[in-house]
Amino acid sequence: MFFFSRLITPYYLVQWGVVSLSFMAEAMWLMKKNNYATAARILESHLRDSDLRPSAKIGIMAWIAECHLKAKDHGLAARWFKLAGSATLKCDELMPWEKKKRAIQEFDLALSHYEAIDDIDGISRVATLRYSLTMTN
Repeated sequence: MFFFSRLITPYYLVQWGVVSLSFMAEAMWLMKKNNYATAARILESHLRDSDLRPSAKIGIMAWIAECHLKAKDHGLAARWFKLAGSATLKCDELMPWEKKKRAIQEFDLALSHYEAIDDIDGISRVATLRYSLTMTN
């Protein structure tokens, strides 16, 4: 499963600690039951957790986007991929090359889902962000 592999890595487990993982187990259980909207809401509610590192929050944002995608809501999926890309650019924990690479990946996903629903404004906003990254070193 794409969203599991992006989020649950030893790197993130070390960042979160064992205590903070209970919400992830609940979200995974809900996704197994095809209740993606509720899983996304649970994940969203933990984005403000002070014990989560910014780089872990980026993974959660991408996972939320994947939940909305599984629920066939391309608009919300695109929005969360865009948020993940924007958060990546602001994350001080990542190396500059890593920020750029990850942000481009998230923005490309956002673009594809905005295109799927013909959201011209969304396409324009994300394309501008994406293009600005290819113009910088």
